[in-house]
Amino acid sequence: MLRTNFTGLQIFDKLLVPAVIFYNNILSNGLRSDRMLLVSLFTTMQTMSHCMLVLGWSGGKRRPWTNIEHLFWGVFNQAWGAAAVYPLYCFAHVQRFLEEEEDQPKNHEIGPSNPEEAFALVPAAILGAITPGMLLFPAFTTTFSINQRQGLIALYRFTPLALTMAHSLFVWLQGKIPGFSDLKSKQHASKNFVAASLLISGATAATGHVWALACSEHEELRRTFVPAASINVASPTVIADGARDFLQWDIFIIMAALVPMTDLILRSSRSFRRLRKQYKWIRILEDSFFVRAAGLTLTSGLLSPGAVLAIVLAMRAYET
Repeated sequence: MLRTNFTGLQIFDKLLVPAVIFYNNILSNGLRSDRMLLVSLFTTMQTMSHCMLVLGWSGGKRRPWTNIEHLFWGVFNQAWGAAAVYPLYCFAHVQRFLEEEEDQPKNHEIGPSNPEEAFALVPAAILGAITPGMLLFPAFTTTFSINQRQGLIALYRFTPLALTMAHSLFVWLQGKIPGFSDLKSKQHASKNFVAASLLISGATAATGHVWALACSEHEELRRTFVPAASINVASPTVIADGARDFLQWDIFIIMAALVPMTDLILRSSRSFRRLRKQYKWIRILEDSFFVRAAGLTLTSGLLSPGAVLAIVLAMRAYET
C-alpha cells in the first residue's frame, strides 16, 4: 500500500511520492546486502554534505549565497542522485584549488576564521552523522508499520533544509548559552574546530563503509556493491532491484568524482609539499597522477570516498 498524504499539501506530497516508491521496497525486503549498501552510501553522502558546508567559506569568510548553494546541492542530490550532483559540484569548485597553487594564505584557508562559526560546525557534523539513521533504522527492525516507514522516507526529503539551517542555529545558540562568549577571543582555535568537525563526519562515513564491508561475505559483498548484469522487469521485486542498481552505480560515480577532487586538494596542501621535499617516494606520487589516483581509489574503497575527502580537508584546515 502506497501512502500519498504526508504534509496535507498536495503540491508538496506529489514531490515526495517518487522517493517513497524508490526506497520503500529496498528498505523492507529484509536483505542484509541492501541494508549495508544503504548504510555505506548514506553515511558517505552525509559526509559529503558536511564537506560542502565547510567549503562554503572562502578565505575564512562565508559568502552571502552559501546557505542557498548548500540547500541547492542538497535538494538536487535528493532529486537526481549523487551520481548527477557530485561531478557537477566538483567541477564548480575545482578552480578554487587550482588557484591555490600560488599558496596565498587567505585563499588557502578551509572553513571559517570566526571561532564561533567554526565551533558550530562540530554539532552540525554530529547532527549530519546521525541524520541517515532516520531513513535507515526501519530497515533494521520490524516494529515500523508501512505507514511509518513511508512517512520517514518522506521526512528525510527535508533534511537538506534542516542541515542548511542547523549551522546558523548553532551559532545563534552560542550567544544564548553562558560560557560561549569567550570563544570570540580564541581566533587560533578556529582551525581546530573545523578539522574536528570534518574528522567526526569522516569517521562516520568510514564506520558505515567498514561495517558494510565487514558484514558482507564474498558473494554478499558482490551483491552489495556490484550492479547486476541485468534486471528481470517481470520480477515482483523489480522496484527494489532497480533501486539497488541505481544506488550501486551511484557509489562508483561518487568515487570517480571525489578521487580527483581529493587528489587536487591533497596536492595543494602545504604538508604534501613539505613531504615532497623530504622524501623521494612522495616526489614519485607528485609526478604520477595515476599512482596517486590508484592509492586514493584503494583507500576510498576501504574507508569510503567521503571519509577520505573529509580527512584530506581536515588536514588542509588544520595546517592553515
